[in-house]
Amino acid sequence: MVERARTPLGIVTAINHDNNHHLNSLWMWLVGFGAPPLALRALSIATGTAMIVVAAAIGAQRSTRYALVTAALVAVAPIMVDYGSEARGYMPMLLALTTMVWLVLRWLAAARDENGPRWQLAALATLGLFSQLTMVFGLCAISLWVAVALRNRHPGDGATPRAIRLLLPTIVATAAVFGVVLGAAAASPTGMQVGDYVAFSPAALGHALVVMVAASVGGLAAPTWIAGIAIVGIALALVTVVRRRDPVAIFYLAAIVGLPLGLAVLRVGNTGMPRYFLVSSLALILLIATLLTDGLGKARGTRIVSGIILALITVAGIRDDLSQAALRRGDTGAAIAAMAALSPSGASVSVDHLRPIATLRVAAAERGYPLRIVHECPAAGFLHVDLDDDAPAARTVSRCAAHYRLLIVRRRAVLSGVDWALYARADPPEKRGGAIR
Repeated sequence: MVERARTPLGIVTAINHDNNHHLNSLWMWLVGFGAPPLALRALSIATGTAMIVVAAAIGAQRSTRYALVTAALVAVAPIMVDYGSEARGYMPMLLALTTMVWLVLRWLAAARDENGPRWQLAALATLGLFSQLTMVFGLCAISLWVAVALRNRHPGDGATPRAIRLLLPTIVATAAVFGVVLGAAAASPTGMQVGDYVAFSPAALGHALVVMVAASVGGLAAPTWIAGIAIVGIALALVTVVRRRDPVAIFYLAAIVGLPLGLAVLRVGNTGMPRYFLVSSLALILLIATLLTDGLGKARGTRIVSGIILALITVAGIRDDLSQAALRRGDTGAAIAAMAALSPSGASVSVDHLRPIATLRVAAAERGYPLRIVHECPAAGFLHVDLDDDAPAARTVSRCAAHYRLLIVRRRAVLSGVDWALYARADPPEKRGGAIR
């Protein structure tokens, strides 16, 4: 889509799709089609790394220990590592949101309403929304947090005008971004397009939340019953921070409880994807960091338990990171390498669905490999098949009266990627008019 956009303005006007993460698309346009994967992912890597620094700054407002624990938990959380190395806009969005949390905490600590960070919040909201529109979930949590904080400071009628004054630039910025995105879609011949849409399902929502929690604390390899214990622990943690009137408690409640509950009440589709709950994950990690840091400063027994939990989360997170990295999201580059090994001068590959076309094209461009992609007969030299998650790949298949043998299989990571299999023609060359095409 970015290749077809042609110009930076086309990023806004020509890609009217829910998968258009505008700032990331602009970055992809700058580095160019066929750029190395590391270059395409550089924006996410840079902003994900910067987010660790901002998380440390949030903790530093309380203590050095809190800064170190918060930074460590953000740095090793599998969900942050995964989306912090993916060529999409989730990490720039989370960096903007984390910076907003830091600004609001600093403003609350200063206790000076007249000097609220109204324009900084509006600028960060704009950057976050142009990175990924699910930033709106975080903005709702921030707005509720600010409104409640001002109500606690000014129990009378003075809270409402103060909240409006502080949040109005952010509200206007949010409306402007959605106006630009939806306006460009309305002016286009196609209107707003969406990728795969899956209707709301309570089971899918529950599964996404379980994966989100597991990916936040290094529990991707843990048995599912651990999720029940984790939910009880999260509930107790929320009760703890609310009872002691922690300044950020409202943000935790809105992001961890309010967001999933709101999506469930509205029956929003596609909520079976853990990435829709990155705002919840951020709040959850900050909450855990708060409680563990407090525990490290208490009596010997509590300090030992907190240290053990912190060590377990850190080790488990790194283990999950390494395990997920080894899968390389079902790297399509492996398919290009396999075809190049058998047909160095180029090849044709048949696909069953539209989804792998883009990744095959990009992977071939990165390698400079001549590849022709077809999705109809006659039979091509190779066959690329998308697999359902964890589904086995048949040893042989037939397409267009041609027989294919299994060449290579790749599996996705938990949070992103696809399972696929690549097949090579198995019938003799004389039956297909020469060498593999």
